[in-house]
Amino acid sequence: MAASGNKPVITRFAPSPTGYLHIGGGRTALFSYLYAKHHGGQFRLRIEDTDADRHDEEAAKAIINGMEWLGCKHDGEIVRQSQQKARHQEVANKLVAENKAYKCYCSKEELEAMRAEADKNKVPFRYPGKCRDVAADFTPPAGVEPVVRIKTEVEGSTKWTDKVQGTIEFPNKDIDDFIILRSDGSPTYLLAVVVDDHDMEITDVIRGSDHISNTPRQLQIYKQCGWEPPFFGHIPLIHGMDGQKLSKRHGATGVEQYEALGYLPEAMRNYLARLSWSHGNDEIFTTQQAIEWFDLKDCSKSASCFDFDKLKDLNAHYIKECDNDRLFNLAKKFYPELAPFEAQLKQAVDMLKPRAKTIVEYREAAEWIVAQRPLTLEAAAAKNTINDKAKPVLADVKEALTGYTGAWDAASLEPVINQFAEAKGLKLGQVAQPLRGALTGTTASPGIYEVMWVLGKEGVLGRIEDVINGLNKVKDPPAKAEAPPKEEKKDKKDKGGKAAPAAADQPEFTKLDIRVGVLTKTWHHPESDKLWCEEIDIGEAEPRQVASGLRAHYEADKFCAGRKVVVVVNLKPAKMAGFESAGMVLCAATEDHSKVELLEVPDDAKVGERVFIEGLSGEPLQPNQVAKKSVLKYVLPDLKTDGGCVACWQGKQILTSAGPVKAPTMASPLSDRLQDRSPARGDGVRTPQCVALEPIWSSVAVAAAVRGHLLQVQGVVERMKFMLCKKK
Repeated sequence: MAASGNKPVITRFAPSPTGYLHIGGGRTALFSYLYAKHHGGQFRLRIEDTDADRHDEEAAKAIINGMEWLGCKHDGEIVRQSQQKARHQEVANKLVAENKAYKCYCSKEELEAMRAEADKNKVPFRYPGKCRDVAADFTPPAGVEPVVRIKTEVEGSTKWTDKVQGTIEFPNKDIDDFIILRSDGSPTYLLAVVVDDHDMEITDVIRGSDHISNTPRQLQIYKQCGWEPPFFGHIPLIHGMDGQKLSKRHGATGVEQYEALGYLPEAMRNYLARLSWSHGNDEIFTTQQAIEWFDLKDCSKSASCFDFDKLKDLNAHYIKECDNDRLFNLAKKFYPELAPFEAQLKQAVDMLKPRAKTIVEYREAAEWIVAQRPLTLEAAAAKNTINDKAKPVLADVKEALTGYTGAWDAASLEPVINQFAEAKGLKLGQVAQPLRGALTGTTASPGIYEVMWVLGKEGVLGRIEDVINGLNKVKDPPAKAEAPPKEEKKDKKDKGGKAAPAAADQPEFTKLDIRVGVLTKTWHHPESDKLWCEEIDIGEAEPRQVASGLRAHYEADKFCAGRKVVVVVNLKPAKMAGFESAGMVLCAATEDHSKVELLEVPDDAKVGERVFIEGLSGEPLQPNQVAKKSVLKYVLPDLKTDGGCVACWQGKQILTSAGPVKAPTMASPLSDRLQDRSPARGDGVRTPQCVALEPIWSSVAVAAAVRGHLLQVQGVVERMKFMLCKKK
């Protein structure tokens, strides 16, 4: 395809080597690359190194390396602008010869006086053209090297149709006769860019909107040279989440920094492509798909926000999709100490991927594999492992495993440990907890049988032996934050940890603090085959730890870090199979729980934001105050989905700032027929019957994974049947 006429599309990326390849530059390069490849054209790279004072060759290398890492492969040789100086001078001198530019001899003092006069009159300084039309007998002042200024049009305006911003127009009176060649013979940026773009046959210039003000001046040069200008597309700038232009204070801004932080280039390409460009609702796509879809007409005019959390979530997806050999090599590049553990890391890769959003986190998740003996135990793990009850158990486990000659894999080891616990009259947790501490040094790891399989028999026996012999050290616990000042004593009637009284007319739903969260880590509960344990980021300083009874419904690849969930966060914490859980993940479920779906939020919903219902207001009860019996029983019966799978309470949609909360597939086609399905009593009041409740509840009931166990919606239904249905 062509940009105009029969010309093949040629785009370019033209950075100045004065620093790293920043995020904005990386996106410009990516857009230029995608646009060229979409049209079957070329993408060129030019280093604009004419500013000798600011030029940094190491920065030039960093930019080239950053482009290579990002995957924006340029076509042809790299053009160095500094090597085109003679060509730039040739064009400037030709313009002077054609009376389209002129030599200016105004001294520094004269120019400063002109600026002072403009300041005095409170008008922008524009060079008044003193040397523009000098007399034929003008004698240049001795010893003064002139600059060359282009003759710009005085009347009318300079206008172009921008492929992103639309029609843009500048009055020519605001464009003075600007310098194109300095007194030392070096070209200015404006001249060099135009000449190079022309000579490289660039058809489309894609760059940041901060270059819009340069465009009318460059178009004046094109016109005076008699050249056809390229098309322009000025993409909006990238801001931080605070709405300010992205800078170092927002975090890493250099593309190469993200490689060191453990991001994959395909994740960065995917994320940058979505900054001010979109293809419908597609969030995750390959580079080939981006090439097929990309067009400047789909770019927005407004600035985009760089969300580091969203990039991290996207990176988690690509880590899960990453080839295992490649993932190991990427990790080894920054962590060479992993090399001797290649076989074990590849064994464990499917356990490590769900726990890592970056290569850095992958390395952290692999610590239990590469840690040197004897392990240094976390304080919580040491509490379960180094005590008089645990050591005899571990000694017996060691003896049982020493004599075990069967297959050493997770499936074979599970019955061995279960039978051992049963034979000793122990609960599984009494064996699994000290064993986990001995083998990993932590309280959170992949399943204990998988850990044993990866470490191998020799490794398992050796680490248990270290604990028995008292060789392990214990990490110092993290310093506790300074306790906040004590609140004044409450009224006696408010004692007992009860919530502050809500307003009498406050809807029950608003008493719950329900927020958008994102899973940051998930693992199987060590003592229950029904529970997932998870850390959930809800916008607080530290993630919440929650146990959810979803293990029968979600495999690890679906219930993993990076997935957004809806969480009730002001519940009273409770222990579930020994795990303290502080939250409730909301789900949609059938009456018999044969099908359970996590509620979903729009991709743009912000982590930590509170969900709401339009028209309902009220502050939630205080943290750790809501009990299942006190509030939830009034809320759950009215939770259902509508015909569009949107979660509702009393028929009103539950919303986030980005749109409604939904169940993926559970709609309620019967909800609008409730009244019709309820036959009237003798007094005219309709009484719901079981036949109506069954299909409605089975299709719309919203259940919740409350601290480890699904709320028994089935039980609610049965009680409602008991109260509402007459015996036949």
